[in-house]
Amino acid sequence: MLSARDLSRVLDVVGVLHEDGHDAEVSDAGLAALGRLVGCDIAALNRVEYPQRRIVGAVTDPPEHYEVDKALFDSLAHQHPGFAAYESGRLAPGSSVALTDLAELSALRRIPLYADVFRPRGTVDQLVCLVRADGRRGSSLSFNRSRAGFSDRDRAVVELVAPHLARAMACRDRLAAARKPDPGLSRPAWWLELTPRERQVAEQVSRGTTDRQIARHLEISPRTVHKHLEQIYRKLGLPNRASLIALSFAPPSSGR
Repeated sequence: MLSARDLSRVLDVVGVLHEDGHDAEVSDAGLAALGRLVGCDIAALNRVEYPQRRIVGAVTDPPEHYEVDKALFDSLAHQHPGFAAYESGRLAPGSSVALTDLAELSALRRIPLYADVFRPRGTVDQLVCLVRADGRRGSSLSFNRSRAGFSDRDRAVVELVAPHLARAMACRDRLAAARKPDPGLSRPAWWLELTPRERQVAEQVSRGTTDRQIARHLEISPRTVHKHLEQIYRKLGLPNRASLIALSFAPPSSGR
């Protein structure tokens, strides 16, 4: 059972999650607060695709965690026992499971993902909570520890927060869809002056997305995002980000 203090801290975390920006899956502050509440070395919110068993993006605390050996991690992610747990029905939306619930440590050590990625980073066990999933894609929380085992209290905390996070993410999805330009509308002339990658960056900027969030979405570095923006501003004769957003929402007839 959760103590009154735990419940109070959960309410604080839920408040932070709902205060996050509308284009953020979860803020650094929200994820860090949740990680402290559970008690872990690394916390992450992962975007996954089924049945390909791919992790297509992540927000982590500490932030640099996802960038360490990213190529190796991506190549081995399909081996994560959490995918098999989801496919078998053992891991349902809103529920959590630890790696050591799914296999003995001796068996985990034989999995290359565990041996080559988790253990070198000091991870012995990981608690995974499926926030939401629709059969094709989903989002999951993960909490890494340097020791084996998670308590009933840890699981209760995560499973109490998960539905609140799912609702916050669904709300952001609806707002993003409402702001997304109708693909059936004709593009203004200035759109044709940009490269395909510059168009992707410009579209993300029009949604109010930060450089860091654009980098995660497009799987490029924030510095590369900045360079693309410099090129966009130069080509379109714009002084700043605000002017690009204004141009994005201008009717085609009034655009460049």
